[in-house]
This record gives sequence, C-alpha cells and structure tokens, in this order.
Amino acid sequence: MKSLLRLATVLLAFAIVSSNVSAAPSGYIDLGKFKPTDGCQFVEVNLHAALLKFASVFVDKEEPEVADLIRTIKHVRVNVVGYNESTRAETTDRVESVRRELETQGWTQMVTVKEVEQSQNVAVYVKMGTDDSIEGLVVTVIDANKKEVVLVNLVGNIKPEQIAMLGKRLNIEPLSKLTVKFDRKHV
Repeated sequence: MKSLLRLATVLLAFAIVSSNVSAAPSGYIDLGKFKPTDGCQFVEVNLHAALLKFASVFVDKEEPEVADLIRTIKHVRVNVVGYNESTRAETTDRVESVRRELETQGWTQMVTVKEVEQSQNVAVYVKMGTDDSIEGLVVTVIDANKKEVVLVNLVGNIKPEQIAMLGKRLNIEPLSKLTVKFDRKHV
C-alpha cells in the first residue's frame, strides 16, 4: 500500500510538471545553442509572435501583403555561424545533424543545392499543415567559401504563395518560384 501511494504521488507530480510545459509549435525545430568562434562572424536572431506582430504595423501601410505574412509567423530564428579550420567539422556536422533530425520528424526536403566544388551546400525543408499551408520552414546552408553556416527556422501558418511573393519582393529567385504540391497520403 505504501509503495502504491508513493507511485501515485510520483505520477501526480510528473503530470503537474508536464502540464506546465508548453509544447513547441509543429513547425518549430530546436537548433540548439551556438558558440561564436574567435575572429568569425556570429549572428543570432530570435523573434517571437508578439514582436513580429508589432513589426507588421510598421510595414502595413507600404507593404500590406508583407505585413499579412509577418502576422502569420509565430517564430523566426536565424543563426549565422562562422567557423575556422579547428571548428569546421563540429559546425558543419551540427548542420548535418539538424538535417537528419528534420528527415526523421517527417519534414519534406524541397530544395537541395550542392555545387560541384562543394563550396555551397543548401537544403530547404518544410513541415506541411493539413490545409496546404506550411507550418514550418527550415533553411540550412553550409558555405565553404565564406566559412560559415546559416540556419533559419520560420514557424507559422504560411501559404506557399506568400513565400513566393516575398521572394519576388526581395529578389530571391528560388523563393519567387516556389510551388508546393501537398500529398495527403504522407500526412
């Protein structure tokens, strides 16, 4: 009886703790923490929904379509991490690890670019929602020429045509031609 009471207490405590932990949105991927390498570029941007909605107010008058897109985004994370010869393997392995995690979690790889001389290695993944929207977008870049990696995670209820429109406005050719065909058999 005593052990049953202890077990019930432990289960109750675990249930209380787990109910207070909020689940990450479907399009979110944990990119982990990065450390800057001495003498190398390091950028980290981490924007949440409240700040993004606030920012949309400033572009609404000039670019209402861009403002609409910004309002649908729940989270933006951008990391640009420079590396040197001593940190190259660890940094690029980290990007490859993120890519493997995305594939095991059911993300769809929609863009792959590997240059002949392997100076650039790009992979773009999407997490599709049930209404043909994109719940998450992850861009991973390994640039050997610049000796840096770039990781971007957008989370929200994003329509492919919104990303294409943004690509056109910002002159990002691969995004401007974006079309996503949604296969419900893989959901």
